[in-house]
Amino acid sequence: MDKKETYEIGQSYIRFDFEPDEKFKIALKNYLLYRGKKYAKEIYNKEFVVDEFYFLVELDEGSLKSRLKIFGKLLIGSLLTYGGIRTGIDYVIQDSRQITEHIVQDLSNEPSISESTIGRVERRLGVPGKIKRLYKSIDRLNSERENLSPNQQQELIEYISKQYSNLVNSLAYPEQLYLEQDLREYNIPLQIPQDEERQFIYKEFSPALKEENELISEDEIRETTLLPPPEE
Repeated sequence: MDKKETYEIGQSYIRFDFEPDEKFKIALKNYLLYRGKKYAKEIYNKEFVVDEFYFLVELDEGSLKSRLKIFGKLLIGSLLTYGGIRTGIDYVIQDSRQITEHIVQDLSNEPSISESTIGRVERRLGVPGKIKRLYKSIDRLNSERENLSPNQQQELIEYISKQYSNLVNSLAYPEQLYLEQDLREYNIPLQIPQDEERQFIYKEFSPALKEENELISEDEIRETTLLPPPEE
């Protein structure tokens, strides 16, 4: 699968409470890449996510805040056959969270790292999280409509439309169509792009396209076992 067709499906944010040297940073990057590859292939449901992934590790300068981003492709058409997109996306999000939990457990078992030095962990959800938040906003509109003023309703509809536009910018053409098909039943006025606009929108805004040169394929990742001790 071409990396241009992928988008972020999960992210593990881990902050460490010590200042590392450059040797440790390089080792940590390789460690996170290998663990990300290992668990993505083991955990993600292959009926929901294409089993070919790309990865990116970001380490902040001046402190040790790490972000392991996993890029792949959701099969939204398959989500529709498993109780709907909303049910299926919950499974994908659960898989992403499980990947982070496994990585944190591995790190805490490293001789050079203890649980006390792992300061903060976040399980960020990429495109699946955007989809979940979109449906949550739609549910809020439907459940609270009678208690909202016309202006409040309009503000919420505009917010939902903005969420949808941001989401469409992250999805390739076939996945956009499946999502639009599912959203029609909610009768919310969304600005659905015309066919001739879609490819331009995707090329202009797709996060994976912006990070294409930095994304690392599975074949480039080698097994990494122990981390060196951080600089005292």
